[in-house]
Parts: sequence; structure tokens; C-alpha cells
Amino acid sequence: MAVVRNPGPSANQSFTFDAWGNDEDISPIITDITPDKTPLLSSIPDDSDAVEPAFSWPTEQLHPPMVNAHLEKEDYTSHEVGSMESLDNVVQIFQTTGFVTDMQRKARKVYNSNGDEFNRQLTRAFVEHARDIEYAFVNNDTKVAGTKTIPANTGGVPYFLKSKLLDAALETTSGIITTTAAHNLTTGDFVYFTADTMPTGLKKNHLYYVRLDNTTPATKFTIYTSMKGAVENIVAKQVKPSAAGTNLKVEKNNVVDLNNAKDYTVADINAIMEMTYRRGGNPDTLWMSPKSKARFSELVNALSTTMRKSGDKKTNTIATTLETDYGMVTARPHLWYPHDRVDALDTQYLSKKWFARTKKVDGLAKKGNYDEFVIESSIGLKFDQPLSSGAIINIKEA
Repeated sequence: MAVVRNPGPSANQSFTFDAWGNDEDISPIITDITPDKTPLLSSIPDDSDAVEPAFSWPTEQLHPPMVNAHLEKEDYTSHEVGSMESLDNVVQIFQTTGFVTDMQRKARKVYNSNGDEFNRQLTRAFVEHARDIEYAFVNNDTKVAGTKTIPANTGGVPYFLKSKLLDAALETTSGIITTTAAHNLTTGDFVYFTADTMPTGLKKNHLYYVRLDNTTPATKFTIYTSMKGAVENIVAKQVKPSAAGTNLKVEKNNVVDLNNAKDYTVADINAIMEMTYRRGGNPDTLWMSPKSKARFSELVNALSTTMRKSGDKKTNTIATTLETDYGMVTARPHLWYPHDRVDALDTQYLSKKWFARTKKVDGLAKKGNYDEFVIESSIGLKFDQPLSSGAIINIKEA
């Protein structure tokens, strides 16, 4: 609506704050402090365009190493080769709309509208559109295929980096662990455990190597402290907890769950980095909220101070970078990241999957004394190998 100024009469014309008729000093430039950056989206390359609203891709892992020694003369015995699995996601349709009336386009502005308020608002809408895509990639923790009445949601980073737990039971006498569903593990693979009460002799988020049971390999295995112990069945290396614990679960993804009990530590970062490293990943970036970034700086600066006091000149840490035994990572704050998670991303395995690239929809009919715009795109997140990355989840926020 039009601005209506006080017509008077004034109290007096002696003081500026009492007088009437003094013009406002209004800058013609609009200052917009709304954050418009999309750092995650900008760091992800484009993949080939999607040809269907749903897309999938194959993944596979190398078998763990095994004892490989053969006789000079023997018959060949062949074995089954490694397995593959398919991951998938869907494209999400994004729309940003607006309208400007004919009178609003014509009315003179005290700010700089670059000659046309409609075009100014259209330019702003493109920025807002990109921010909406960024928000989906950062926060969508579920994938929705979509129907005629339900819009599709692309799975974001949290969708791929969520806990994958298998219920398990432990036999303390034999050390055999039985999962309620097929575990798809191989002798020499490693696993992590979590529980309400950890079995005596078993550590949470500690790496253990698997040896499949001879009779029921699909759901049963024993665990060892080393790969050599598991592959060669070295009894002294087998772990046999003395108490079964409660609600034991096998964690198959690279996830450290803090159960809202504590803030994260450098040890938690190292645990995630070890998980990803042992599965072939090499995370380069820790994405987190600004609050979590402040926590990171405190932890790293404290570590640097400790190392300097001890006289150790080999450790090189600063407030944004941490050198772990499994690679260097840089912490990046993100305004839209929740405080309760930190993601360690190997960004070489992430890409944008466009079905329809961002564009202004042309040919909209003029339905009245106003002009409309619609910006639309269809895009999904492709995460080639989620096991290359990891997450610390359920961090205590208070």
C-alpha cells in the first residue's frame, strides 16, 4: 500500500523532531542481510542428467584380504565373486513463485528497483530457489517417492548417513553373535556394536573383525581383535564377552550415536574417520552448525595447547582443521545444519542429479492486472558410496 505521511499540523518548526515537511533520508539501495550462500550445493559437482524421476546406481566393496597360498600342483577351485547392491533416490520438484501488480511496477520507488520491480523480485526468487534446494540436501532425512497427491522428497545427506542397526544376541560360552536378519558380512569384515548395557568385555564404537560361522554364516559370526585373528581363526584373538548385556545391536553404517547424552569430542571425530578409512573413504570436510563449529575450535585449540606444552612439534592443528591418523579434515559451519549432528563427508562421491535444470517458466497467461513468475527445477542428491562418509548423531544440544 502507499506510504501515508503525517500531514501536520506540527508542534513547531524550531526543532527537526517537531517540524513537519522534512524529507526522509532514504538510501536507494536495499540492504539484504539474509544469508544467500549455498555452500554444500556449490561444493557438489553435477552428474549426468536424470532421465527418470527416480534414479539408482550400483555399489560394491572389495572382499577383505584372506590367506592365499597354494600348492605347486593342485586343481583349481573357484569361489563365488563379490556381491553388488543398488542405491537409489528420487528427484524433488522445486517451485518458487510470486507476482507483482501493474500499479506496483509503475509506482516510483524510494529504493533502487533497477527499473522494474518485477525483474528485481524475479532475481531474488532465483536465489531463494537455490536456498530451498540446499535446505533439502542438508536436512531431508527421508526419501519419499511421491504419488499423485504426495510430492516427492529427495533423500538428503542425513538420509544416507543414518544408523543401520541389526538386533543381535550373544552366547557368552562360544562367543557366537546371532543377528535377527541376514548381516551380509564376510570373514575379515569389521563391525561396531551398541547396546543399552554393553556386554562385559565389549566396547561401544570399537572395531571388531568378523569370522563367519561354518554352519549358519548368514546370521552368525564370532569376533576378533585383528583381521589376522578372524581370517586365520586364532583362538587367542577371539573376543568372548563374559556377560550378554541388554539390547545388543550391530552397527553397519559409519555412525557414532551419542544418544543425546553428551557433546561430541575429538575421540568421536577420530572414531568416524577410522570407520570411513577402513571402508575405503577419505572424508575431507566436517559439516556442522555454527555452534558445533565453535565447539570444534575449542577442542582443537585445547589439543594444540596440550601438544605445545608437551614439546611435541609434529602435531599441526588449527581452529578449522584437524589432522587425524586417518586424514586431514576441515570443519565448515553451515547455518542450516542442526546442532545434534556432524557429518564427515567424502565429497568426491556426492553429485547433483538434475532432471530439469532451474528455469523461469515461460508463457504464463496474464490473468489480471498483475504479472506472475514461476521458477522450477527438478533435482536429487546422488551419493555414490555412503560408506565413504560418516556422521556423529544425537549430540546433546544443551
